[in-house]
Amino acid sequence: MIGKFISHYRILEEIGRGGMGVVYKAEDVKLKRTVALKFLPAHLTATEEERARFVQEAQSAATLNHPNVCTIYGIEEHEGQQFIEMEYVDGLTLRQKIQGKQLKGDEAVDYAIQIGEALVEAHGKGIVHRDVKAENIMVNTKNQIKVMDFGLAKLRGSARLTKTSSTIGTLSYMSPEQIQGEEVDARSDIFSFGVVLFEMLTGRMPFRGEHDAAMMYSILNEDPEPLTEHRQDVPADLERIIERALEKDPADRYQHADDMVSELRRLKKKSGRVSRVAAGIQQPSAVGQVTAPTGEPMTAPTPTQPGKRRLNPFPLIAAGAGGIVVVLAAFFLFFQGEEAVDSMAVLPFVNESGDPELDFLSDGFTETLINRLSKLPGIKMMSRSSVFRFKGEDVNPAEAGQLLGVDAVLAGRILQRADRITVGVELVDVRDQTHIWGEQYTRGLSDVLSLQDEITREISRQLKVTLSGEEEERLSHAATTSDEAYQLYLKGRFHWNKRTGEGLQKAAEYFRMAIDSDPGYALAHAGLADAYNLMGVYHVLPAKESSARAKAAVLKALELDDQLAEPHVTLAAIYTEDEFDWEKGEEQFKRAIELNPSYPTGHQWYGEFLAATGRSDEAFRELRRAQELDPLSPIIPTSLGFGYTTRGDYEEGLRQLEKALELDPNFPRAFSNRALIYFLQGKRDEAVAQQRRAVEVTGGGIEYQAYLAHFLAQSGGNEEAEEILRRVEERAEESHVSPILFAVIFTGLERKDEAFKWLNRAVDERSSGVIYLRIDPTWRMLRADPRFEKLMARIGL
Repeated sequence: MIGKFISHYRILEEIGRGGMGVVYKAEDVKLKRTVALKFLPAHLTATEEERARFVQEAQSAATLNHPNVCTIYGIEEHEGQQFIEMEYVDGLTLRQKIQGKQLKGDEAVDYAIQIGEALVEAHGKGIVHRDVKAENIMVNTKNQIKVMDFGLAKLRGSARLTKTSSTIGTLSYMSPEQIQGEEVDARSDIFSFGVVLFEMLTGRMPFRGEHDAAMMYSILNEDPEPLTEHRQDVPADLERIIERALEKDPADRYQHADDMVSELRRLKKKSGRVSRVAAGIQQPSAVGQVTAPTGEPMTAPTPTQPGKRRLNPFPLIAAGAGGIVVVLAAFFLFFQGEEAVDSMAVLPFVNESGDPELDFLSDGFTETLINRLSKLPGIKMMSRSSVFRFKGEDVNPAEAGQLLGVDAVLAGRILQRADRITVGVELVDVRDQTHIWGEQYTRGLSDVLSLQDEITREISRQLKVTLSGEEEERLSHAATTSDEAYQLYLKGRFHWNKRTGEGLQKAAEYFRMAIDSDPGYALAHAGLADAYNLMGVYHVLPAKESSARAKAAVLKALELDDQLAEPHVTLAAIYTEDEFDWEKGEEQFKRAIELNPSYPTGHQWYGEFLAATGRSDEAFRELRRAQELDPLSPIIPTSLGFGYTTRGDYEEGLRQLEKALELDPNFPRAFSNRALIYFLQGKRDEAVAQQRRAVEVTGGGIEYQAYLAHFLAQSGGNEEAEEILRRVEERAEESHVSPILFAVIFTGLERKDEAFKWLNRAVDERSSGVIYLRIDPTWRMLRADPRFEKLMARIGL
């Protein structure tokens, strides 16, 4: 084969051979590039069925586009033999890299993060590798990981199962469920990933046996040896990560690769910054003593003092008969560094003025600092909805930080007297409850904006955050120079956050006044867009009218400042729900997340968009990211619960809704979604009871009454359902009622003609919720009707 032409490829050399065929390095003479050609064994594509399966798996793998995944360029055929054209990776396999040796700790963790990122990409597209192992992982000449052969393990297993009942994968890396021939999912790849990480750190496999049966027994029944039996410099957190990945029961492992990657990144971040003291430490001498630059033995660092940054403590060892105590810098040798703050929360500032009318100032000060600090690179900020759970509570900052799962907390108080304000702030390290920094400022009301800028910069200095020129510019960018406009904006946000019809109308009024004061104030235009956008959801305006007003305002906001994430999210919702322009909607969601990766609403709404379009794995990834950023928000687990419901996983759906109700015992949508699950489980009485609870906590909310009528009608309570219908009709004579609510009731009453009439009106009006018709089980009885497909075509789904 060497030197021959296969189509427009000139074969240069053989670079690999194994059970899945032969791989050649080749030159693509058309595109003038070096590629790899993988020729599969003939038995894998011997029949039409196997050829079709090969094409399907190759097409699926070719959708992966990620720096840590070997790219597939195409599939072709030569003399009846199928082959894959793929990226040529110049480097070594991880097997060749390890060669029975232990990799350096930081190198192993860096490789693991890259492998994990490749799995996150694949799992997000529904692709399970099934054969993650050191031979299928390349390290190129730039020390970059490339994971190979996605989908081919499934192809191999499919071809053999009917002949030999062979399992898919390589035995020493197999998960217990693979060995037992059970259906596997992404968690099986996580187990194999754990094996690879163990192997990188120890040079050995976690499970061993002299023959296949012994190996299977070890994987199914034995725990791997502790990492510390093979090396002493492994942090306890890393050992815990590997132990969890190697759990026998898939339910006890990481459920998603991105969760494991997040922990590895967190470990690397915390341990990656070299402290001034640690930077001077040399490698141990032959007798194991660690010396300072002067040649004198190092002593253990003193305990952390208030206001100081902590160093990772070094374990002490008693050495020799003389009882000499020396420092073993195990953790330093593994990673080196001081423990950095990589997550924080701003607690609601306390209004000490005693006047509730001034809450807008304390709330607004808090929200503005959250937005400003979220621009700091490498710092994950808790969202407004998470921290405002603590408003009005006398809570210890460190305890609040522990509940929020952050490293540091900023707490503050504001006192206004006439045209002067006094602001006191304190930055606390949650991990050891030490005081990092604090200050008290007295300024004129006209200096509020500059004061916030001063506090933001001081916090970045205290956290030792290094800013690039672009980041410095973004941080110093003044939204407005008008103090009057700023205070009007804060009042608008204060009323907008009440989420009531009256509150939204007041918010819009304040935002318009802020715009009158400073027409170039982009945030005020964005606030006005948000107010109009929710007026359709809360039935203040018809959805189409509210969306048109919102779009005009949001486009003006972006014209003034296209670096704001929030308007991009609002525009994405408008494109999606009002114009059914799915492509433009997704572009805006991605742009928002690029501008502010810590904006939980961006991830939440994008996740709901992905769910509506049928991309459920990607949807769950975005929703889980939103939950990580906003762990105390009840709407996110409620949205997750609905997602699980649409997939038929009622148990997990109920667990998520229980989380929502723990966060807010009166959260109506959680009761309503729980009612839906009970209804789908055939528990009609429980469904009606849950929906009544939703109506009760909203004081008779019209939306929840419509769903109550639906469940009642489906449970034999037609008389009460008809009574609710009459009440909704009466309401519609007085104020706007979304057409989709009538469709909900008529669907429950099984009056399909009327249901479709109102659904078409809902699409005409762009009513909130129509984009979920395809996935919402409420409409399942209509889906077989040809009229339903026509509706989907109108929506673009």
